[in-house]
Amino acid sequence: MLKAPFSAPFGGFHYKNENIYVHVIEEFIENLIEYARKQEIQEASLTLPPDIYQQSFNAKLVNALIRMDFKMCVPDITNWIELKYFQGRYSQRSSREYYHQAVRNNLSFCLLKDIDEKRMAYEIVCQNRKQFGRPIHMTFEDVMHTGKLWPVDFFAAKHPDGDMLASGIFYQFPGKITYAVFWGDNEVGRPLRAMDFLAFNLIDYYKMQGFEYLDLGKFTESGIPNEGLLRFKETHESISSLRYSFTWHA
Repeated sequence: MLKAPFSAPFGGFHYKNENIYVHVIEEFIENLIEYARKQEIQEASLTLPPDIYQQSFNAKLVNALIRMDFKMCVPDITNWIELKYFQGRYSQRSSREYYHQAVRNNLSFCLLKDIDEKRMAYEIVCQNRKQFGRPIHMTFEDVMHTGKLWPVDFFAAKHPDGDMLASGIFYQFPGKITYAVFWGDNEVGRPLRAMDFLAFNLIDYYKMQGFEYLDLGKFTESGIPNEGLLRFKETHESISSLRYSFTWHA
């Protein structure tokens, strides 16, 4: 079996720019199929990035894959924020009120540098996912190892007494996009609106850093939506789009 990716959120094909003729894409796919058959590979699977990474290329590639006998799986739904439209306030009334509640609770936001605090931030995410029945596929050591390849940021929303209430771990992709690998709160932070506070400050932080998009990742598992997670993301400035996966069988 060929899998692209075998572990990461999405994979795809490398190219110099998106202005590639469709026939060139078709030739590449034909070569890929020929290679698979020669190697007696029975199946190939491919998950494409969201459109913010390669909108024009995705359109051509999806068209070509379907015409060349790749089967489209149930697409995941993913969320992202275009940071230039953020004007320093939530557009949803309820989200604005939750954020103001967090401010009244004197929460603070910080970028974490200490290794022990980074580990604590990871543990909050693990506890959050366990509570809501969502898997986590990377250890803390995995995340730190990834940080040797490109920048990985750790953030926290804290109580006035210094206790960590919510955390986020983000990858910086060169140029314009930062990706929410993990984020979540704990039971103490939830009534204090720690996630609303964290999300607001993350949007503001990355906009000030010059990023164009905040990729909040998918809210589906095997194509099945988590409606509560979708509701949170869409009421905190994000829009939904599709993330396509395809398979080929010999």
